[in-house]
Amino acid sequence: MTTQRTPRALAREAAGLCLTALGVLGVLVALGALHWAAALNAVMIGLIVAGWLITPKPDAPRRVHVLRWAVCGVGYSGVTACAFVLYAPAGWLYIALAVTAAGLWLATHESEGA
Repeated sequence: MTTQRTPRALAREAAGLCLTALGVLGVLVALGALHWAAALNAVMIGLIVAGWLITPKPDAPRRVHVLRWAVCGVGYSGVTACAFVLYAPAGWLYIALAVTAAGLWLATHESEGA
């Protein structure tokens, strides 16, 4: 048995999605008016959040998992580049965070041969 959504509920959902999209566009335009790298930084953070929140099922093909981590990697690289443009010490902070995360992953990851 499936539940049919009423036209009113569908219209409300469509209006909500349109308002959300217009709000995000407004934020990006406002940030772009301040500095182009600020708007690009927000887009890259959106990529990271999207890659982090949209988790594929464990039985999904390997390429889906690789694509998810590639989106996160592109987003993090973009945020790092934008940070260097906006404020160089922040760029170095992002690089230090990536090195720290890699070190923690290596220190806590089980080796294949053990």
